[in-house]
Amino acid sequence: MSIKQKLIIGSIIGISLTASSCKKYLDVNKDPNVLKNPTVDVLLPTSEVYIANAMGIDMEINGSIWAQYWTQNPNSSQYRQLEQYQPTADVYDYPWTNLYIAGEDLFQLDKLAASQNKKQYMAIDILLRAYLFQVLTDAFGDVPFTEALRGQIQDGGITSPHYDPQQLIYKGILAYIDRADSLINPNDPSTPGADDLIYGGNMNQWQKFANTLRLRVLMRLSEKDPGTAQAGIAALYSSGAAFLGSGDDAQVNFTTTAGSRNPLYTQEVQLGNTQNVVGSKTCIDSMNSNNDYRAYVFYEALSNGLVAGIAQGNYSQPANPGTYSIPSQYVGADANNSASATAPVKLLTEYESLFLQAEASARGWAPAGMDSSLFYQGIQANIQAYASAFAAQNILLADTAGLSSGNGFVLPNGDTLRTPVYLTPSYAYYAYVKGDTLFGISPAYWSQYPSGGTLNDKLRFIITQKWFSMCGNQGFEAWTEWRRTGYPDFFVISKNSIIGNVFPRRFIYPNTSLTTNLNFPGVKSVTTKVWWDVR
Repeated sequence: MSIKQKLIIGSIIGISLTASSCKKYLDVNKDPNVLKNPTVDVLLPTSEVYIANAMGIDMEINGSIWAQYWTQNPNSSQYRQLEQYQPTADVYDYPWTNLYIAGEDLFQLDKLAASQNKKQYMAIDILLRAYLFQVLTDAFGDVPFTEALRGQIQDGGITSPHYDPQQLIYKGILAYIDRADSLINPNDPSTPGADDLIYGGNMNQWQKFANTLRLRVLMRLSEKDPGTAQAGIAALYSSGAAFLGSGDDAQVNFTTTAGSRNPLYTQEVQLGNTQNVVGSKTCIDSMNSNNDYRAYVFYEALSNGLVAGIAQGNYSQPANPGTYSIPSQYVGADANNSASATAPVKLLTEYESLFLQAEASARGWAPAGMDSSLFYQGIQANIQAYASAFAAQNILLADTAGLSSGNGFVLPNGDTLRTPVYLTPSYAYYAYVKGDTLFGISPAYWSQYPSGGTLNDKLRFIITQKWFSMCGNQGFEAWTEWRRTGYPDFFVISKNSIIGNVFPRRFIYPNTSLTTNLNFPGVKSVTTKVWWDVR
């Protein structure tokens, strides 16, 4: 990250975090942080930080708890409502507010950039609005869309926007992406620079983002409207679309400098460094049973070198610190490790892109026969994304100095394991997929893609592997994909559920919506499914 990017983040992130911690909630069309005389190079990073704030705190916490990566710490109480599956409306004021503030900033950016003929700013702002509206509608169902963001007098003065049906919103999101596509031009000299905190104005990467977001949006319709999904994805491939690949993760980076730290860690500091979330047995036990070394990246190892979790929602059972693992600094969730400050907030990643492509191929909506290769590329991309984390662990797997050199083996990249053997990304991938007879490690069950299986067999592995990859870094998306597909199929009901033997299917509307919008559509239950959720 450049010095200029650090200064930009430092100057605006305080605004975003104030929106997350204040008690005075905002209507979706009333943003007091809109500047008197805004400029495009201020509106863009401000909106990106608001999105990162929403996705990095509330959407990540709620998503990661309901996706069973994390669970409530028995020695604190912050998220017990989520484990009971009955959160109150005020729980969702912060993410709703932050996402709509980002939308308002982007709406103003669109008008300003159009007046200055800065088409690349317009393209980015439209893509970010497409992204945030998908998050909003996937979380809450019907939300203000066509009339949203128009609260200022010159924009219509709509202070109580109607809630649009999710089906209409999805059509609108795809129209947004179409519009952005028509504007993207990597050769346009009027592109953002360091003020674009995600890609630094690299429009080739934004084009890949657009294609991958379109693939995600269309795939979400797979069970509700497969005809539209198939036609849209086939057209995407026919156009020769390029998707997010190595080095293309859409993320906002942070530093250890006060004012530019990861938003989740910043909130943890504000809460007195209380460790409110710990590792869930659901994910940790599955990783452990598969010799999945990513457990040591996404969670902190105990003093005995093992990773262990607590049964989902079992906060009533006393547990001594040191007997369970906490989410790691690499996902920004270790409240007492200052290195959590540098964890990025990930919006759309290479590994998500690869698993989406694998699913498209498995369904026959993209070139056939690529699903197996893309599946393994997705695993490898996820491991490689945390290469520095693997290196920092400095985990000694075995001191094999007494063994003959003939017991060694060569990894796919040509590296030969030598003694002593430390955990590396290459070894983590190889042992996971191929096993290691030297150390008695069998290939992981979840790494053995069923190439000859049914479509459901393939989807079960693709989505479950996507779930492993998103542990604590794309928690909301992982939970959303579980709602769409039913995978993973080994989730357990929270020990403290008060709604019976059922899972939450949506966020409930926030308090700010109920109290400020005259067109509020009525209270919804967490068990009421959104439009595309037909499972």
